Amino acid sequence: MNMEQQRKNYQDKAHQTLDDLFKGIDSLEEKLRNASKDFGTTMEKNISDMKVEGEKLKGKFKEMCDADTKDSWEEIRNGFEKAAVSLREAFSNAWKNMQSK
Repeated sequence: MNMEQQRKNYQDKAHQTLDDLFKGIDSLEEKLRNASKDFGTTMEKNISDMKVEGEKLKGKFKEMCDADTKDSWEEIRNGFEKAAVSLREAFSNAWKNMQSK
């Protein structure tokens, strides 16, 4: 598989990751509407923070798609990976908190 194909495959996977994370955040918001007020305020802040991080992740994804050299692409991909892992962990923790209520 050539480098161009690897980049394309990774970009497809990254795009799916973004979609999944935003769907998850929407799902949390839906559950939040039915949660108690005290819990809801804290969770609202968490969701808001995740949305901000998600927007940053979208920016990294665009940067990655626009990268024109192998080095810059790999650097941007690594940044995307770190940000995606961080956002996934935040989502996972928020989801656990929501499930325990």
